Amino acid sequence: MPGGDDAKEQIRTRADLVEIVREHVRLRQVGGQFTGLCPFHTEKTPSFRVTPQTQTWHCFGCDRGGDIFTFVELIEKIDFRGALEMLAERTGVELVKEAPGTRERSQLRKRILELNRLAAQYYEYVLHSTEVGRPGLEILAKRGVSPETARRFQLGFAPPGGQSLQQFLSSRKHSLPDADQAGLVRRGRDFFKNRLIIPIRDERGQTVAFVGRDATGTDDRKYVNSPDTPAFSKSRVLFALDLAKEEIGRRGHAVLVEGQFDVIVAHQFGVANAIATSGTALTEEQVKLLKRFTEEVILAFDGDPAGKAAAYRAIETCSAAGLRTRVASLGEAKDPDEFLRAGGDWSLAAAAAPPEWEFWIRETIAGLNPTRPRDLQVGLEKVYGVLLKIAEPAVREAYRVKAAEWLGIDQRLMRRNGHPAPAQPGGLEPARPGKKLSVGQHILSVIAVRPEALDRVESSALPDDFNEEDRRTFGLMRQTLQAGGLDALRDRLGSFGEQEQDLIRRAWASPPPRTDDEFVAELTWRLRLESLQTRLGDVRRRLGEAEQRGDRDQVALLEMEDRRLAREVQAFKTRKDRERS
Repeated sequence: MPGGDDAKEQIRTRADLVEIVREHVRLRQVGGQFTGLCPFHTEKTPSFRVTPQTQTWHCFGCDRGGDIFTFVELIEKIDFRGALEMLAERTGVELVKEAPGTRERSQLRKRILELNRLAAQYYEYVLHSTEVGRPGLEILAKRGVSPETARRFQLGFAPPGGQSLQQFLSSRKHSLPDADQAGLVRRGRDFFKNRLIIPIRDERGQTVAFVGRDATGTDDRKYVNSPDTPAFSKSRVLFALDLAKEEIGRRGHAVLVEGQFDVIVAHQFGVANAIATSGTALTEEQVKLLKRFTEEVILAFDGDPAGKAAAYRAIETCSAAGLRTRVASLGEAKDPDEFLRAGGDWSLAAAAAPPEWEFWIRETIAGLNPTRPRDLQVGLEKVYGVLLKIAEPAVREAYRVKAAEWLGIDQRLMRRNGHPAPAQPGGLEPARPGKKLSVGQHILSVIAVRPEALDRVESSALPDDFNEEDRRTFGLMRQTLQAGGLDALRDRLGSFGEQEQDLIRRAWASPPPRTDDEFVAELTWRLRLESLQTRLGDVRRRLGEAEQRGDRDQVALLEMEDRRLAREVQAFKTRKDRERS
């Protein structure tokens, strides 16, 4: 079984680039080359060339080019590993697995995907072709979902009783232990019972999980989701991306909504670039996936406080990854479903959707009367908090000026003791007047507003990496947060020292501009590097003192320690440089 470069060479030998390109582009042979309209940008005159002799392609219009792997990556919107696996399957090249455990997990994943495919077909058959599926059809009728839309999303129905799917899978000679691993069976009974079934597919169209909506009206759990499996992680999948990706490319942006039914209805009403998360807030992994397909997303979340909070979180997550966002207003409608059914014009809503920071600033000052000193003070504090989240200095300055305009005040009044100051390199929070925050204090500020970062910090840094003051604060915060989370931190803050209280309260009042995992990793790297450099400096100071005393034994020991720490510092920097490259 070939692996690595051997597998790539075998695929290059067996695959025909012209044949693969022809599945997406109408090619015409001109001499020894083939030419056609580029699939990666809009053009009227063919500038896309394929050269069979070298098995390469190039577009003279958009200046993209490469080999068979880069073409598949771009056309299918997948990473290199995905292209490798797709071409290996097509050409019959078997990829080597790294270890028995990895191989077994990969094989289990394939079996789960096959079980999910069969289960989706079964549920769909029950919905459309049996009397048992009538409750599911009634739900769809009430929601105005057409039969064509139901088929497009492969909606189905799980019968009551708890044995039907098991019997179906057993009749097809499939393993029930595998069905348990797939989340289709639990403790000898069907996991989904008496529920409308919504299949969850990955960007390649493979069914990886399901969502079941209660059809009885009596279950407290209106929606039940498949658990995470070797084939499914809810933090990495975007619902309907397989159906929406072409329209996303055509329109130049995605529309992100909160629920699966919002997506289904949106597609029915022509918003075919709509997608949703699968039971989670938008994650970094989902944003990275989405960036393969577009550079912009319009958020269309519910208009209640929870929906707005979700929009704020999504803006931060997208901004950290360099994905532009806009936020659509749905008027008086509670969600996109209601907006579209009430005759709302999505094209107008999308065109009017303001950029993320304009939305956030306007929302924070909505309802305030700047002519009242107290309201103006509140408005300024809120605006400062948003401005600090904007990493690019030029963009932040532009919104500072616009915020003054929206508040109806002179833009010079938008500065408070020079605040907000330019962002520090790497997204660190600007130093507050009269006091520069240490890297350790930046980390503590992030933990104060995002306690989940604590695990990330502990896995990458040691308590001793903090200086003495920050180490004491870190220990208090860790003990308190582990005991009861943010509620405990709020309750016990009064027992902390004055400096600790001040640091945490400042973080709450003006959160750090970034709190994502990538930023935390950067901070902990800096903290670790500073700790190593401090130790190296201490050794060199002691070495100088030993040399002055003429203490040869101590000099020999300290020289060894100096070389060891110097190598460790250099290796630490080199690893980071490799990661960045």
